[in-house]
Amino acid sequence: MSTAAIDVICPAWNRSEAIRTTIDSVLAQTFEDWRLIVVSDGCTDDTDDVVLSYEDERVQLIRTQRHGHPGGPRNIGLAASTAPAIAYLDYDDEWLPDHLAVLQREFDAGARLVATASIGMNEQGGEEYRSHPLNGLWHPQLQLLWPLYEPSRVGHVRGLPESVGGWTTDHIGMEDWDLWLRLADAGERFTTVLDRTVRMLLRDTSRRRTMTVSHRLTLGSLPDEAACTKLTEAIGTPAVQDELRACFADEMLRFYRAITDAGELVTPRGMSTDEALTGLEKFVTDPTVPMLRELAYVAEEGGYAVVHPLQCSSDRHAERLREFLRRHDAGRHAIVRRLIEAVGA
Repeated sequence: MSTAAIDVICPAWNRSEAIRTTIDSVLAQTFEDWRLIVVSDGCTDDTDDVVLSYEDERVQLIRTQRHGHPGGPRNIGLAASTAPAIAYLDYDDEWLPDHLAVLQREFDAGARLVATASIGMNEQGGEEYRSHPLNGLWHPQLQLLWPLYEPSRVGHVRGLPESVGGWTTDHIGMEDWDLWLRLADAGERFTTVLDRTVRMLLRDTSRRRTMTVSHRLTLGSLPDEAACTKLTEAIGTPAVQDELRACFADEMLRFYRAITDAGELVTPRGMSTDEALTGLEKFVTDPTVPMLRELAYVAEEGGYAVVHPLQCSSDRHAERLREFLRRHDAGRHAIVRRLIEAVGA
């Protein structure tokens, strides 16, 4: 069989009949020059038989030993790929019919690394969210802040992961975040689009929702639980929330304007930088969005540490993220430290 334009890599483990929805969404693509490589991660049910039951020669199966982590199967899929472009599809997600057509449109325009927009679905089949257009804003330092983007939304030209060492096989989660960061460090840049082409299944048991947060930025310490309660109450007062929001808006807008002026802010196709900054200003000043609800208290000898938990893909990532937050979120942290002094006195 001749080489397809896009190889689709789908790691799968014990998905049985449920994987049909995922495979069928590939068969329904309006762009038809693809090959689907399902990498069976040591499946012990009938997933392999279900995949092999498809008569379309574009649907292919690779069996491998159990990795228990999608990085290994994705690397195996990459090694078997021959197409000039790669797309990923996790076994519990599905594509809308134009997903591959959108990716190919961007590849034809010169893009090397592409992310589309998405729709979040719950296990009952209901829609939970539609990714916000601002989710398409990208910059290497923004990649430090958030796990942009899930694999099912991403496609790239051949050879990119291999150029930075491939997908990690460490069982730490966030392997996609880890790869995109390494690609950004190597000079690659995401192209983003507003087209919502992926339905993402949201499950409370997903690895991203159940990962242990092992990194943090410590803001101070308190002597006892009563002081922790007082700090939480103080942060939640309208006056402090307004003060925190004003600091957050000032520092974030200054950062975004700086990278915009430098010509470095990636905006999704169809969104101007003026539209992006206007949308950001509305978002960061929205009074309905609570400030610093993520703060936590960690018991330590002699009291409690007041911490900002950090979801990160590695120790080095955490170190870089702490540095970013110290520079670009200093105002809010200063307010928290002032309150810590007041309630801990």
